Amino acid sequence: MNNPSPSPSPQTSSPRRWFEGLNGLRAIAALLIVVDHSAESSGLTFHSDFWGPYLARLDIGVSIFFALSGLLLFYPFVMAQLTHGNTPAAAPFWFRRFVRIYPGYWIALLIVLPLGLSDPVRGTVGHLMTFGLVHTYSRDPGRVFSGITQSWSLVTEIGFYLALPFLAWVGRRLGKKHSLDQQAVRLLLWCSMLAFSSLIFRVVMFKVSKFGIGTWGSISVAWTPSYLDLFAAGMGLAVLSAWSAVNPAVGARLSQIAQRTWIWWSLAALLFWAMCSQLPLARGLFRASFELEVLRQSIYGLIGICLIVPIVFARPRSTPFLRFLDSRVMDYLGIVSYGIYLWHKAFIYVAHNVFDWPELTGNFWVILAFSTFGSIAAAGLSHRLVEDPLTKMGKRFLQRSR
Repeated sequence: MNNPSPSPSPQTSSPRRWFEGLNGLRAIAALLIVVDHSAESSGLTFHSDFWGPYLARLDIGVSIFFALSGLLLFYPFVMAQLTHGNTPAAAPFWFRRFVRIYPGYWIALLIVLPLGLSDPVRGTVGHLMTFGLVHTYSRDPGRVFSGITQSWSLVTEIGFYLALPFLAWVGRRLGKKHSLDQQAVRLLLWCSMLAFSSLIFRVVMFKVSKFGIGTWGSISVAWTPSYLDLFAAGMGLAVLSAWSAVNPAVGARLSQIAQRTWIWWSLAALLFWAMCSQLPLARGLFRASFELEVLRQSIYGLIGICLIVPIVFARPRSTPFLRFLDSRVMDYLGIVSYGIYLWHKAFIYVAHNVFDWPELTGNFWVILAFSTFGSIAAAGLSHRLVEDPLTKMGKRFLQRSR
């Protein structure tokens, strides 16, 4: 791993800011969700005693996305702090996130709603909340999964986007007048505090619901604070990555730890097996006990860390799997993964309509083929015609604004 000069300066930057193979992991996370929803829709998740517990846990793809967001979005803030550079301004940051999320989502929603390829949206208020991506904050539990079912996670992501500049500001204040290494340690402690605050939030909302004070406990599980531990895991990796970029000794140590990639990915597989086979977790949208759900999410976070660490800290393309993640096919699927995530559920509806299969019935492999290839095609078109042009327009707009 090449490391820049240890002396911090505004010009110091990580040579692996976007980390070779990261798009490949993003693609895998999106495809895990496709398999998860296809298995649920066909009923295989519920009917198979052997495969069901494993298929039900493929929703881990969402947790991987959250951790990746924490890593990639917090990284520029950390690098700016450790190199005494200019902190990314909040307004341009939010503008880029808006362009990244809303146009593609609106196009998908305007197509799938009239065609009946989504969950129904009720009333004017429901449509406004769904189009605004705030529907999980309704007191009506029926609105949490309205429209594009999986869009609840976009609401959660947007909450993180809004909060991140403020979280980064606090981290910068905590490190003020301290050495580079001390700042990095304080940032790691700050990330740990954020993860702990997520647990506290979930406990409080669970107690509120348990004592009969509204339905907030069942609704708040989709809110940003409930998943802040997963974002904080990625933020912690961002701190370690930026720290290693400006301190060669730290970089060399982290690279040495991560280089045995098979250990990290074997640990991820072991954790996944133990969670699926040893814990009595619920399947589908059902929930187990509060304690089990907290444990499940914590394991999701650990698995996400184990998957990401080799990509961030090991030598690029040093193992066959790293080369696979960095292949052209996986890189492309990662680039269009947002569209895959948006569109795959619509093609599950298409498969059920074509073959007249009621929900929780049908051939899993046929449904999976429809959802996979259909969503990849739709995602490619969306990226080419909507997302990529608007992203470039947004960049030009920000450049002119400066």
